[in-house]
Amino acid sequence: MFAKKIISRKLVVFLNGALVLFLSALAATTARAERAYGIDVYGNSGLINWTTVKNNDISFAWTKATEGTYYKDTNFANNEVTGKAAGVYIGAYDFCRPDENSPSTEANYFWNFAKNYIKNDGKTLMPMLDFETFNGYVGATSYADWCNQWCYDVQTNALAAGVIVVPVIYCSACSGACDLSSLDAVWGAWIADYNGKSPQTGTPWTVCTTCEAWGTNVWNFWQFTSTTNVPGVPGSFTSGDCDVDVFNGTTNQLSAYLAGSITLISAPTNTSVALGSDATLSVTATTSSSPLTYQWFFNQANIPNANTNSYTVTNAQLTDAGAYSVLITNGDSSYLTSPAFLSVIGPLVNAPNSALDPTNMVNWWTADGNFNDIFGITNLTPNGNVSYTNGEVGLAFRLDGSSAYLTSSGGEIAPPWTICGWVYHQRGRTASAALAGDTTYALKVEQWSNTDEAGISHSGVADYLFSPAYTLPLNTWTHLAFVATSSTVTLYANGVQKGTISASNFELPRAFFGVDTFANIPADYLLGGVDELQIYTNALSASQIASIFNAGSAGLVRAPEFTSVTGPTNGQIQLNLVGMTGKTFVIDSSTDLVNWTFAKKVPNPTGAASYTDSPTNSQTFYRALAPY
Repeated sequence: MFAKKIISRKLVVFLNGALVLFLSALAATTARAERAYGIDVYGNSGLINWTTVKNNDISFAWTKATEGTYYKDTNFANNEVTGKAAGVYIGAYDFCRPDENSPSTEANYFWNFAKNYIKNDGKTLMPMLDFETFNGYVGATSYADWCNQWCYDVQTNALAAGVIVVPVIYCSACSGACDLSSLDAVWGAWIADYNGKSPQTGTPWTVCTTCEAWGTNVWNFWQFTSTTNVPGVPGSFTSGDCDVDVFNGTTNQLSAYLAGSITLISAPTNTSVALGSDATLSVTATTSSSPLTYQWFFNQANIPNANTNSYTVTNAQLTDAGAYSVLITNGDSSYLTSPAFLSVIGPLVNAPNSALDPTNMVNWWTADGNFNDIFGITNLTPNGNVSYTNGEVGLAFRLDGSSAYLTSSGGEIAPPWTICGWVYHQRGRTASAALAGDTTYALKVEQWSNTDEAGISHSGVADYLFSPAYTLPLNTWTHLAFVATSSTVTLYANGVQKGTISASNFELPRAFFGVDTFANIPADYLLGGVDELQIYTNALSASQIASIFNAGSAGLVRAPEFTSVTGPTNGQIQLNLVGMTGKTFVIDSSTDLVNWTFAKKVPNPTGAASYTDSPTNSQTFYRALAPY
């Protein structure tokens, strides 16, 4: 097996005369990773301390059992027993020799040696075929046929023993993959490619993309390096190097690759419904050992009596919005699905005393039961355990400080810009906490651990604190506004300027909210809440920011609203309106409140506008719309 090294360095800078080194190695990053990390080992890897391996965030491993029909790994049994005891999912693999043996001969040799460790114990990964030898094939019509027959024979042997398996084929993105075909697409795909891409966001299919037998960019496991020192593994010839892999899913989802386990056919999916409608979430799975049972969860809390493969939310309210998952269990193992998010879309309404928003808004995420951008077109996507909580204005996003964050398709914004919103800051479990970030820039509500001091970061340049320093209060809602010009970034808290940083052309990151990223890997998770997040393409003035803060729980005007009627004078009336600044009003009229006729579009550059009409019917009704 082959592939190379997980050490990421984000930043080495001099700050105030002192060297600050940010170094995150495997043990520091993978605990926060979405994709699960694993290793593959064989005899020369030495006697492994699997507890140490597990404690360094390795979730799974394949250990060598056989090679051809002439080799049995002497460390195989020890790896299987001690690895599973330490909580690592362990599988067995055969380094195949298609040039020397027929597929059935080699499959039987492998099965007879490994069979006692391939069982329904909730700990055993599917068997794996290590396909790296290309000197010909015996007993088959092609390499693809040979691999398919081996997998089928192992599956048949396992089924006779009462274990359902779906073997995985390991090969290089070029060497091996180009010899496979659609025959092999029914088996798992483990692809090796040392392309230097992020194991959390990248793909092994950066070369030989015409060889993707499983489909375009389809893979289940990816061996992305072979030269990482994993604590607990002595390594080949005592070098300490180890093959490291990543699973295309979370640790929970690895259970789908357990022998005799629960196989997920379809998972609950993100769903949006109108306020008051019904929403049904469902899951489909199979098992090899015993009947399946189900338990649904809402924001990780048990839903009483939700014990079937579907769950219906009746008459959905904003408080029903959030993360739904289901724990599927059989006699041997369990499978917890990734969260599916229910969004509830209610009508936009204005609270009494709500304030007009400033000009040049581009995004506004209210967090009121959904991830919609009510001003622009950039809806958010939830990741991890995102939920909702009571905010300063209605509901707010609740972030758990370890897995939850939001992403958007919005790119960076060059100054001038403003981002503001309410933040409920809690002491997190990570070194710092970001309100927004991407691979280059970040806005921090806590720049360094346990300081609660706000700042900004420019990757490869420096981390900065505001001057004077501002300490964000804990466990309370605080209105924050970061305002950038071409030369500075200024921080306001609760409507008052707190500090400034000299920063030339500091761009606003919009890719991630609630985290920063190191080499595209989420980090610096925010623990707490975020509400009424708004972005403007200008530097708001101190008075404008104070106006947003002073609106308090009433918030800003978000829906078209008639405020008064003037007249009739000379047969005319004037309707005065407010709405989101910059959103054109659509005025309709009706004489019976049933049939409506378009009247006019009214520009609204300041948030307040008027419409003059000469009604011909003594009973005329009007409505104002501003679709989003």
